[in-house]
Amino acid sequence: MKRVGKLTMVVAGVVLVGNGVWAQEMEKKAPDTWEFSTTLGSQFSDNRDGLKSNKESNVDVYLTPRGDLRWRDGERSYLDVFVMPSVKWHSNPRAKTQGDGLNETELFGAAGVDLMHMITPRVMVGGGDTFSYTDDPDITEGGTSVRRSASYYLNSANANVNVGLTEKVGAALTGGAVTKRYTDDIVAQDQDEDNYTGEFDLKYMMGAGYNVFGLVGLTDLNAQSAGAGTRDRGSAVISYGVGVEKIFSPDFIGKVSGGYQHAEFDDETLDSTDTANGHGELTFRAASPTRFRVGATYGYFAPYVRPYSLQTLTAVNGAIDHDVLQNRLTLTLLGQYSQGDYDDEGAGLPGGKDKLGTVGLRGNYMIDRNWAVSAGYSYEKWDSDVRESFDRNLVDVGVTAKL
Repeated sequence: MKRVGKLTMVVAGVVLVGNGVWAQEMEKKAPDTWEFSTTLGSQFSDNRDGLKSNKESNVDVYLTPRGDLRWRDGERSYLDVFVMPSVKWHSNPRAKTQGDGLNETELFGAAGVDLMHMITPRVMVGGGDTFSYTDDPDITEGGTSVRRSASYYLNSANANVNVGLTEKVGAALTGGAVTKRYTDDIVAQDQDEDNYTGEFDLKYMMGAGYNVFGLVGLTDLNAQSAGAGTRDRGSAVISYGVGVEKIFSPDFIGKVSGGYQHAEFDDETLDSTDTANGHGELTFRAASPTRFRVGATYGYFAPYVRPYSLQTLTAVNGAIDHDVLQNRLTLTLLGQYSQGDYDDEGAGLPGGKDKLGTVGLRGNYMIDRNWAVSAGYSYEKWDSDVRESFDRNLVDVGVTAKL
């Protein structure tokens, strides 16, 4: 009976699944009213827990209604608000005796706000906040949200001020705060964290589409827990950099920057460290049938592996979008590779390399203005000296209805 139930849910998932298909269409229309959509989705994983051996497969089926409010005051101000509850069913929930157990049915959700206001033609302020409760081990470009499927609360807030000092000189101040809390005590011991960032940028517009800029930034990573004993595994990174941006056209932009980073550890037994850092990106987003984006990053980042304090990350990522049928069918090829280098931090943390490679293919098909179908496949492979290596296949398909 259990096998029949799993098969039924897989078939239902193959017919009905997906998420966020109308995001771009809603942005284009930007109505001053609430709009509603709902997604019935499913995802199959052949390695639920991310293990090298004793793999368990699982099918997640979820129902996610969403409400969006977009208010505009011409080009001067905007306010975007969304509410997105979700119900998820696990076909093969992890037993609670395994530490971070799963319920067969879970209630999740997210809510957020994003706003901007132009005080004067040269002064603009903005910010936003998103709060979510989920167990999604999502892998995103440039990093990971979480390694395993364990429930957690996440709050991410940001604010910015942009000032045009003269016709050619602009300044920006940005800040952010991320708080993550896991519901399972064992997982929380090594994974709970509070991260804060701040950056000041100064840009000079040279003309002919060229802009040069300089930046100073501070990242404060905080992570203490009973699992790490009395050791404070936080760190602080100061960044300095310069760069150049080339605007080939409004839809074709290239950017490269480089600089220096200095890191201090809250653990007094660890010596401070320094590195060069850099970032580059190229984006082509015009109304062409084929569009692409590619980026590369090197420098200090928050660790993907706890309880380490810091990693030196080398990462590249890219995506190609191609409209097979204009305004109907879009295929997207995605890929990324990252290598995190971890130094010896003592206390059972000898250091090593943590490598991740992913590749995926997605398709979105707009049936009409109110219905869309999506499907995707991705493969991820972890090769690590500092935690268990594994690989995983993920398949998802779906349908979204705009109400």
